[in-house]
Amino acid sequence: MFFVTDYSQNLNIFSGAPAGFLQAIRTFEGLRSLAMPVKAAEAGGATLFFIVPKTEGGQAFLPAFTDDRLVLPPLVSLPPADAALLLFHAPHHESFVFNSEHPQALEMLSPLRASRSDVSLLAGYFTSGGGAGGDLAGAAAAEFAAGRLHAAHYLYALAAAKNPDSRARFAAGSVLLELGLLQEAYDGLKAETDPEALLTLASIQRRAGGYQAAADLLASIPPGTQLDERVAVEKAWLDLEAGREEEAEKAFQRLSTAAFDKAEPLSGLGAALAKNAFKAKDKGKLSAAASALRSALATPSAPMARILFQLGNLYFRSGDMVQAEDCYRRSAMLAPAVQALGNLALTLLKTGKNAEAAAVTLKIALTDTESAARLVPQFPPAAIEELFPAPKAAPAPAPETAKPVEPPPAAAQAPLPAAAPAPAPVPGLAAASLEPAPLSSDRTGAKPAPAAPAAAPKAEQQAQRPRIETLRDVMSAPSAPTEEESRGDAFISGAFRMASDLEDELGRKVYFNPDGLGEAEKKLRLTFIKDKVDQQTKVDMVRDCAAFLCYFLQERHKGRLIQFPDFDPWGWPMIFEQPNLKLVTYPVQRAWRLLWGGGVPEPGWLAKYSVWLTERLRAPGPLPCGLEAAKKRIMSHAERLTDSATEHRRMMVLVSSLPETSGIELGRSGLFKLEEAIRSNFKPDIPPTTDGWKLLRCYGHIFAETLIRDLKGVWYNTDGEDGGWTLQFPWKTIVFPLGKVYKAAADRSGLVDYYDQLVQEKIRLQGGPTAG
Repeated sequence: MFFVTDYSQNLNIFSGAPAGFLQAIRTFEGLRSLAMPVKAAEAGGATLFFIVPKTEGGQAFLPAFTDDRLVLPPLVSLPPADAALLLFHAPHHESFVFNSEHPQALEMLSPLRASRSDVSLLAGYFTSGGGAGGDLAGAAAAEFAAGRLHAAHYLYALAAAKNPDSRARFAAGSVLLELGLLQEAYDGLKAETDPEALLTLASIQRRAGGYQAAADLLASIPPGTQLDERVAVEKAWLDLEAGREEEAEKAFQRLSTAAFDKAEPLSGLGAALAKNAFKAKDKGKLSAAASALRSALATPSAPMARILFQLGNLYFRSGDMVQAEDCYRRSAMLAPAVQALGNLALTLLKTGKNAEAAAVTLKIALTDTESAARLVPQFPPAAIEELFPAPKAAPAPAPETAKPVEPPPAAAQAPLPAAAPAPAPVPGLAAASLEPAPLSSDRTGAKPAPAAPAAAPKAEQQAQRPRIETLRDVMSAPSAPTEEESRGDAFISGAFRMASDLEDELGRKVYFNPDGLGEAEKKLRLTFIKDKVDQQTKVDMVRDCAAFLCYFLQERHKGRLIQFPDFDPWGWPMIFEQPNLKLVTYPVQRAWRLLWGGGVPEPGWLAKYSVWLTERLRAPGPLPCGLEAAKKRIMSHAERLTDSATEHRRMMVLVSSLPETSGIELGRSGLFKLEEAIRSNFKPDIPPTTDGWKLLRCYGHIFAETLIRDLKGVWYNTDGEDGGWTLQFPWKTIVFPLGKVYKAAADRSGLVDYYDQLVQEKIRLQGGPTAG
């Protein structure tokens, strides 16, 4: 018998496809599978496989190919609906691409890019059968009521595209909300004033931690409409998340009896009862919580996957692994999120189903290797190698292709790295054009410095001259600690305490991922928003939330927190080292700032910090800095400026404690002492010692603080060495305060004259009295 392969099929299916994903989605029709290139990774003796992302422009895309013949093995091939669900629930990626360039790709085809929302549409296209006719809104409503969220999303999107003025766009917002696509739901409804849109916007604000904004939106919805029950349910959820547990429990109890749609009120009642039960260690209430959640599952509903996960957590914490396994399995079938799959794997292990637990762990690893790696130690050590075998050494057979494919060329040997270039001049030492005016000679009347010892030959002096050190130079980050070491650390252990407290309150597993960080931030904000919370409770909450953030960054990016024993935690830097980047940041300060007053930041500030850090580490190339940035008026990212302001604050605390600097007051009078100290401790043409650089850096921060206090300077660009850090004044002049001090040490130029000229420039451009 002969088998004939059809080589006439067009594999370049996205060539000429419409620009919009919804319009292009029918190009997927008839696909049997989606293939994703993978790579092996070792974790605790287990071999895991993860989808190899494609990076472009500093952004990482998860790739998929519409035919197995388009990609070199190793690969994983799944039915299209399953593949779309896998990509949708990938926790660390927001962008996806089909048939793109990739190291394992065999063809150069037209790619199709997709967002998480687009991938949901693709999942809905396959699970709904791809129908595009009839009563689309009615079909979408039926899918939503049955808990088939992606199908509802796809059909509502078709209905809204067909009739943009229909109410389908309001119903679609509820679907996006339940899918966790909060930004997409918000963007689609933010300009609307319809009560249904306002209700969805209120729920978005509540889930994002904007409790007051949610309350204001609910108050704007007129009573006496068919939305009254849903508004009451949302108000009860708001009470629960804002810490008013007793009021929430009573409201959900009433609504679970009176409301027509009981699933959401019963889910809320279960959550409220569980939260109060864990607080009071009340087994009766815990049983009542489980009963409420079981009642919520009596009929299919939109939040069914969420409720099953919630109930599974209750059973898991109560030790009923059989019931927990069933709930997690059903939840993962509807929404195969990493959290549901991870908890399912744990319950399978506890019931002795090691092989199935390994299969679930391998599925998790495809999009979240770190979470899968944390599961590996839970397996019996003797079984790990058998359950997670390494790939066989024999080469995989060549895949069928539409035409002969040349084998990839042998990888060229990577060139040796080029020698490090000579240090660039520090901008502050050469930026005379940016200074207000040339500086005069010595005006302090100080005696000339003693003669320097016999100078070395000029060439030798140049060879000896070091570049300016910064905090990044004098610190190094040892390897990241293990989880056991972190649990034993007096500070970092607070991360696990925070996670445990959140699990008690939420009734579900909390991971050290963006979702977990969001929950920690909510808890921190709530502590500072509530009335009558004592100061010690606030301090403890800040420490634990800061520890959660630090451990999250340690696990995700291999950062190492440097804990100075004689310094408050806000001044502890975390260091990340890569081949082309050494980044110093201050994560503890992001939580600690709440203790300094100034109000509670807007929701999501910790997430924004994490996103900035992730993007910076993914694109480690040099940023514009120093003289170049000043000339082009390029300001550093706000998070980088926060780090620089924190480093400056830490240095000023150090300045106040050192005998060499504590007597130098801030202001113009202190600059005379600063000039004298520089002349006494540093000689032209003689490079400072390591300790000398540290002292000189302290002098630089004293000068910067004087300019900040007297002339209202603010940090402007602080990328690169600190000699190139700039301040900008309200009249838009940019100066290099640390670089100016380093210049003064090198050529004895005066600081007082420089300060006076800045004051005169301020008076000329802004008017006002002379600073003191």
